[in-house]
Amino acid sequence: MKYGIFGPAMNWAILVVFAGFMGIIWDQASDARDLDQIKKSGDIRICIVPVTPAYAVPQDPACRENCAFSGPVYREAAAVAASLGKKIRAVYHRVDWDEQFFNLSGQTDRDAVYTPVLLASGKCDVYPSHLTKNNWRLKKLDFAVLFSSRMMVVVNRSRIGVIKAHANLAGKIAAVEKNTSYHTWLSEQNEHAFLHAPVKILLLGTDDSLAAVETGKADFTLVDVDIALWNTAHRSKDLIVAFPVGPVDEIGWAFRKEDRHLRDAVQTIFSRESQNEKSELNRIWKEEFGATLIQMKALIHATK
Repeated sequence: MKYGIFGPAMNWAILVVFAGFMGIIWDQASDARDLDQIKKSGDIRICIVPVTPAYAVPQDPACRENCAFSGPVYREAAAVAASLGKKIRAVYHRVDWDEQFFNLSGQTDRDAVYTPVLLASGKCDVYPSHLTKNNWRLKKLDFAVLFSSRMMVVVNRSRIGVIKAHANLAGKIAAVEKNTSYHTWLSEQNEHAFLHAPVKILLLGTDDSLAAVETGKADFTLVDVDIALWNTAHRSKDLIVAFPVGPVDEIGWAFRKEDRHLRDAVQTIFSRESQNEKSELNRIWKEEFGATLIQMKALIHATK
């Protein structure tokens, strides 16, 4: 047997490194769990992104594992976990928004096809934080759709006379969260409709983006209609929804593509609960957003 140009010692070192790397991938793949394994283990690992109180608020902001939350997404997750089985205990972890899409290198590659490392490793079984189903995420994830939505342009009340239509956004300053559907849409607009006067994009957290509009640091932000409804009910009256933009999107929970049984089970719960005015999910929505999922659907179709 001939050795490579580096000699036997170096070749062995390369082999060990390669084997270790492959071991990492193998461990991650083997640790990911389908619905049957979740039921056998007795717990489902739910990774929440508390980017805004309209989604969730951690009791301890520093907590990353086995965290306690309040807020709409947490309440939805608890209701769905209970519907999956009485013997299934929900375990909640806190993650950052962009972290949901990270590859093994800790980067989000929109063009690549891969399973995000948090799902591949089994750290998370599901992402429930109202993710928009779009093309680049479909390369990495599967979705159970909870509701349809449109992006809402949110401005300071003092700017409502200046920003009245899509064309008025050109050349303005927007604040949005990195790698959200809002960021994706604005980047596309800058490549086409706003090519002559691109929007300056400030990459801030969702809550910080809303604060930037309140203080005048940004001219506008984009949020989905659920966040817009929540902020109308709970936040400063200086913020106002100006108009909707973009297509009607599907929003829900995200899973590994291999976890079809888990995805289908959650989709069945969503479909059943959303159509029942007195369901637990509709009760949560009415209390948190001021509108049931049924009323939300009517609102979206009214703003097409």
